[in-house]
Amino acid sequence: MPSQSKPGAAVYGRRWASPAVIDRRSSLLTLVAAVLRRDFLNGGGALGPGTLDQPPASRGVKPLPHWVCLFLVFTLALPAAETSEPAPLAAKSLLVAVTRAGDRLVAVGDRGHVLLSADQGRTWTQSVVPTRAMLTGVSFPDAQHGWAVGHDGVILATIDGGQIWNRQDAGIDLETVYLDVHFRDASNGLAVGAYGKFMVTANGGKTWTAAHPSEDEVHYNRLTAGSDGTLYLAGEGGLLLVSRDGGKKWTKSEVPYDGSFFGALPLEDGRVLLYGLRGHILRSDDRGTEWTEENNPVQVLIMGGTRLAAGPVVLAGQGGNFFVSRDAGVTFTHWKPADFGTSVAAVIDAGDGSLLAVGEAGAVRVTLP
Repeated sequence: MPSQSKPGAAVYGRRWASPAVIDRRSSLLTLVAAVLRRDFLNGGGALGPGTLDQPPASRGVKPLPHWVCLFLVFTLALPAAETSEPAPLAAKSLLVAVTRAGDRLVAVGDRGHVLLSADQGRTWTQSVVPTRAMLTGVSFPDAQHGWAVGHDGVILATIDGGQIWNRQDAGIDLETVYLDVHFRDASNGLAVGAYGKFMVTANGGKTWTAAHPSEDEVHYNRLTAGSDGTLYLAGEGGLLLVSRDGGKKWTKSEVPYDGSFFGALPLEDGRVLLYGLRGHILRSDDRGTEWTEENNPVQVLIMGGTRLAAGPVVLAGQGGNFFVSRDAGVTFTHWKPADFGTSVAAVIDAGDGSLLAVGEAGAVRVTLP
């Protein structure tokens, strides 16, 4: 992923020259090649100047997980303008994000897959949508209104709970990679992504305006909101931005780690958990002002986090590794299910006491020990 203004800026700060559709695959190859060379996919540390020119072995690069390879294959192969195809095994294919829409669950992932479940993730139905691009983020502020974003600048919207989706982008911004989306109501939303992409709408996505919450063009990985409306934007290079006014003004939190973060999980009473590369888990008890790091010896990429209604806090990520806290995020216990070995991109409360994990193996219901 693109670096801040210091390490790797020459590689990740460049732009692609040609807007032609025929050049889309080479442009995306440039992006994905950069992503694959970044440490967040292989559990490495922060890159320094000239690191990318060193042989992989000298950098301690580990083999890429299978789901990363799927990310690359599907991204390069499919144009955004096509319609997704019905796939009987869509619920067992790569899924990247999941959210709740009223009583239903909505998951999105590769090939423009959008899946709906009305029975806590036991069965899924697919909605055909006007794209085959990888979808990476989904948000429903209520049971009917929802948005999904992804590669090739795709922004989808629904007003019927996810049955029918329409494109809100023009289909020409093929170099944009959105990584997440958040709507606080049916009008006001944010879409964020690679190279500092940050778009704002106040009319339900009819029009979008670019904004710049940070001076550096870093990747914005995940947007989350606390129960009090505070927004947390996690990104690369140790970036965490906090907004207490609905996203108009952002403040950078001073975090004692300069690797990439892939999410923030707001809990009660001002507590926030931050997670990312190499098993890093940090905790703040004052909404992001000061941080304490969890001593976690399992150094794997952590990409998803949630709190179950019953109380446990669960983080999950690479290789089917889970981290469970039963004291509101103060301490965590590592858990590796014997029959679960695939990487997890996101987790959510299924609604019946079980955990739903989405990732390389699709949507999987998990019962905590």
